[in-house]
Amino acid sequence: MKNTNSLLVPKRLFTILFAIVLFTSCEKDFLEDKLLSDTSVDFLYTTPEGLESAVVGLYSLNRNIYQDLSLNGTYPLILQAKSDLGVGITGEVSLYSRLLWGASLGDYGTTSGINAHWVHFYRIVDRANAIIKGAENLEDIDEGRRNQILAEAKCMRANAFFSLYRLFNNIYITTEPTTPENAFDVPQDKSSVEEIFTLLHTDLDFAIENLDYNPEQFGRWGQGAARHLRAKVAMWEGDWAEAAAQADAIITSGRHSLVPTTKEVFAGDLDHSETLFAINFKRETIGGGSPHIMNWNMVSAYSDAPGLVQSVENGGAGAGFISLNQYTIDLLNEDPNDDRKNNTYYIFTYAYNDEASLPDGKQLGDPLDLYENSPTDQNEFMMYYRRQNPGVLKFFDETAEPTDRNHFKNIMIYRLAETYLIGAEAHMMRNNTPKALEYLNAVRTRANAAPVDAINLQAILDERARELAFEGQRWFTLKRTGKLFEFLLDHMNNDNMNESYPEGNPKVILREYMQNWPIPQQQMDLLGPNYPQNDGYN
Repeated sequence: MKNTNSLLVPKRLFTILFAIVLFTSCEKDFLEDKLLSDTSVDFLYTTPEGLESAVVGLYSLNRNIYQDLSLNGTYPLILQAKSDLGVGITGEVSLYSRLLWGASLGDYGTTSGINAHWVHFYRIVDRANAIIKGAENLEDIDEGRRNQILAEAKCMRANAFFSLYRLFNNIYITTEPTTPENAFDVPQDKSSVEEIFTLLHTDLDFAIENLDYNPEQFGRWGQGAARHLRAKVAMWEGDWAEAAAQADAIITSGRHSLVPTTKEVFAGDLDHSETLFAINFKRETIGGGSPHIMNWNMVSAYSDAPGLVQSVENGGAGAGFISLNQYTIDLLNEDPNDDRKNNTYYIFTYAYNDEASLPDGKQLGDPLDLYENSPTDQNEFMMYYRRQNPGVLKFFDETAEPTDRNHFKNIMIYRLAETYLIGAEAHMMRNNTPKALEYLNAVRTRANAAPVDAINLQAILDERARELAFEGQRWFTLKRTGKLFEFLLDHMNNDNMNESYPEGNPKVILREYMQNWPIPQQQMDLLGPNYPQNDGYN
């Protein structure tokens, strides 16, 4: 294993360590802090209490990229912007959709947002390594307590490395924490695929063995989440038997179940039977994090239209920077009874609610219908996209003031509906069609969509689009199945928007090598002189 490079801590070491020690041990609500009497590095990594506090610090680090409001909160939305399901309308996030940002070494989107993902995940890796090393070396600790610490830290490390690999491809792995002795050791080459996946297997298999299905505190890694991630790793390897076995284990465990209706999936704080792993926020609580503005980016600016003011019923404050493209809308409209579009996952209509400014002929409660998604009139279709296009409600904080863009909504990362769809694909690939259909139809019938009696990869990808759009999984799924380039050419953004960009249609700019993100130049400068950049960016 290689030592991590100098970006990961030396200049920020003590800042990061100090932030970590502000968190309580596992005995308290891990969103509430207290100052510890001993804030030394020695305390953190040589005592059970310190290690447990350091684990809590990992959850805080994991939240950082979502609450970073740089570029109007664009960082956590880059994958959604680059997928085949969204349309970038305006704002910074749309620059990723149109490939003006994040598609070359020299553009600002790479040096900012793409770089933020590299730094984010390697920071998690470095702190997880320190915790794992400390827990392995600690002598005076109950074995069960040690294994709980190790299991959570190994889940964090595996999730970070898996994300890095799927985004950047040419990554290096390390199991050594940064120390004064190795801080300036420089990785000279990428790690092999075998080396990466061996570590993922080892970390996740340990976690599965040592985590309970129901963690004591919501938001921590549990066995269901570890198995889900293990299944995703197996899918990437084409190990259908392993993926099917892990999905089956979660579904039949009796510890997780689909909530009865789509309305319940993203309601409240997400603390329900379907959630496998979520990132926690809490308003006005020390340790509860800063707000995110993901909902604001993805709900249209409907209140700019006459007859409407911002309201909870219409999705709160919205800027309409990015939203569902026509391809996704058409998929959701295939079954007229599919209720995912009925103010549950998505909002398809915004209702007039301001009598004082109602347009002539409109009544309160009528749907906003002033604009047309014209194929040619740029002024008309831009008004439609900004004010009337369907939006995404998966990050909407129902308790926030409708005029407030800052939300403290917990963010869903992994949930059981995806487990069912993983299981459906894995069983299909093993020619177990009845089980594959059972799992696929469990998701469809929960959404009031009619069950299907045939299954293939297209059917699974379509259902994943309907169910999981804007949850950050689509790019990875298409890349894994070898469909990313094809689907982007067919569906990215909408044609009228693509044709309006002054720099050119992104479908013409798109190249197959762009399925791997460029390693930002500021990171290449910290790596060995022969470290390989991803093909196409040299």
